[in-house]
Amino acid sequence: MTNAALFSFFRDMTILLATTMLVKYFVFLMLSAYFPVREQLRRRRVLRREIKKNGFIEPYQPLVTVIIPAWNEAVGILRTIKSIIANDYNKIELVVVNDGSTDDSRELVDAYIEEYKTTHKRGKELQYFRQYYIPNGGKGRALNQGIKKSKGEIILTMDADSVLAPDAISKLIEYFRDERIAAVVGQVRVGNTNGRLIGRMQQLEYLFGFYFKRAHCVMGAEYIYGGACAAFRRSATFDYFGLFDEKNKTEDIEMSMRSKFHGLRSLYAEDVICYTEGASNYWGLINQRLRWKKGRFDTFLAYRRMFFSLDRRHNKPLSWFILPYSMFSELQLLLEPIGATLLITYSLLSGEFVSIAMSMLFVGISYLVVALFGVSLSWKERLQLIALWPFTWLLFYIVVWIEFHALLRSVHMVLRGDALEWQHWQREGVEVS
Repeated sequence: MTNAALFSFFRDMTILLATTMLVKYFVFLMLSAYFPVREQLRRRRVLRREIKKNGFIEPYQPLVTVIIPAWNEAVGILRTIKSIIANDYNKIELVVVNDGSTDDSRELVDAYIEEYKTTHKRGKELQYFRQYYIPNGGKGRALNQGIKKSKGEIILTMDADSVLAPDAISKLIEYFRDERIAAVVGQVRVGNTNGRLIGRMQQLEYLFGFYFKRAHCVMGAEYIYGGACAAFRRSATFDYFGLFDEKNKTEDIEMSMRSKFHGLRSLYAEDVICYTEGASNYWGLINQRLRWKKGRFDTFLAYRRMFFSLDRRHNKPLSWFILPYSMFSELQLLLEPIGATLLITYSLLSGEFVSIAMSMLFVGISYLVVALFGVSLSWKERLQLIALWPFTWLLFYIVVWIEFHALLRSVHMVLRGDALEWQHWQREGVEVS
């Protein structure tokens, strides 16, 4: 095969892979636009069933347990706790589990509890437990201890570097009014840009990524409940098939897939807002993505029976479309650097920039759709998002290279049989008020 023929082959393969992914995201954009309508119809059906059963809409106020596992989170843990205490829902039980921290987390939380007991005589219940494992026991064990110590029927798990919106829990419980729902995942936003490129990049990535969760929800296939803001109905999950897998360092991904394996229903709650701390440097971002990718590979391997499954319990769009496409996207990512380099080279040599222009156009359309149809965005934020497109669309290619680096490392770890550790980076705290 001549060099020209080889070049043409790789160019055509790149265009094919890119087209395949564009088709996927086009379908996601279409389904995501239908999400608000579907969610309103679902809520009306739930209320109609309740009226038919009781003759009226009964107040739904279950006890909500919020569990915060923490390991060396002195920078932001008090802000996390205060955001929960400040929520407008009253029936909250807050359980903080200190997983062998070596910083001053213990002193900070102890001092806050004493202050809280003094100033809030009849406030929300706050419990604090310390684990003295050396090395620390891991996030899964900390979560499980919190669940065992808790009493709530609805259990919300949060990271210790996250901040809840003031109305998040009152909005969350409305999703659990539907007795068929076992798990709900909220919308997570990055709250520490600090005016830096890496902060803005993660902020945009989260905004677009969670917008596409709408499509998963429309198909009944929401399958990733991130640790920053995920809620569970105790009787349908933990009492049914057990607690978090303590041996899995991506316990949130494993729990998500386990619930879908058992045929449980989950929802994406776009109006339940949680701000989290993104990585403050590129190496920290790469390590975060390494954890996510390695965790997904391990979990997909454990639940490989769900791929192209005929089991009646398993959601068919998840088994036949979303899961296979997620693995296909990793293959596409593996070839992305070669393909992108060849495509740019071809465009420069031939003067044909149609492919690059189409890529820019699709990203621009995505910006416009998210700005127009995304909820919980002010008009100022919507206009800013549209205005940012010409200047920030290239940031997504930086994300691609970071994901590529993480993919290579995760494949290497899989081949070597290496395990992950609980990730940690230099904390700065969340900026939002």
